[in-house]
Amino acid sequence: GESLVVSTDLENTTTTNTKKKHLAKLWDDVVQVLDMGDEAAAFFRKVLDADDFRLPEEYKRMDVRLVQQSPLDRRTTDDKYTPPAARSLSTSENPPVALTDGFPILIATEASLAELNGRIQAKGKDAIPMSRFRPNIVVKGGQAFEEDRWKVISIDGVIFHIVKGCPRCKQSCTDQINGHVYDEPLATLREFRAMMSNDDVFFAQNVIAATGMEGRTISKGASVKVLEWGEPVWGGADPE
Repeated sequence: GESLVVSTDLENTTTTNTKKKHLAKLWDDVVQVLDMGDEAAAFFRKVLDADDFRLPEEYKRMDVRLVQQSPLDRRTTDDKYTPPAARSLSTSENPPVALTDGFPILIATEASLAELNGRIQAKGKDAIPMSRFRPNIVVKGGQAFEEDRWKVISIDGVIFHIVKGCPRCKQSCTDQINGHVYDEPLATLREFRAMMSNDDVFFAQNVIAATGMEGRTISKGASVKVLEWGEPVWGGADPE
């Protein structure tokens, strides 16, 4: 199929200032975003127009633009879930987050996916891939859902705070390759991962890097060290 590569330099103030700007709403936040141009918009319009059986007619008439958050605007993590060790030493401000739902990093484990898939397959259904949950970091080994109790971990010397479980919405039922929508994994997650009195079900953990970790890197295959354990934190204020 067709592909499109879009690049930008957010450090270039001139480039940032010359891009068309919009205001976009993300949950309760309104942020300034930069338009990535007509070529990108035309590409995604073509993709949506070809999707003749899933997209409601009113959406097909909407203008579609590819955007990124402006570096001149600042959105931060939820104060309720941000530990002091993740806040700026100079300003005490919470870490920045761009156009993700609420936190910059999502971590999941293969053991938890295997447990979930075992339950799904026991119903005669197909296993689902990790891509349904779209994590930034995937950990191999350990026990299923032990990440619920991780509080602080180290990967390649980079310190991360695990702040809250990630409530999953219908997007996790969408095949990330072809866009088809199924009833799993939500149907099975409701059977054993409904941790609150509402309808929220949880898979994977939201993560914030500790203060001073900016610019550090982690490597594929690096060991994960759990530095602190604690009780799980849920909360459905920021669905995936």
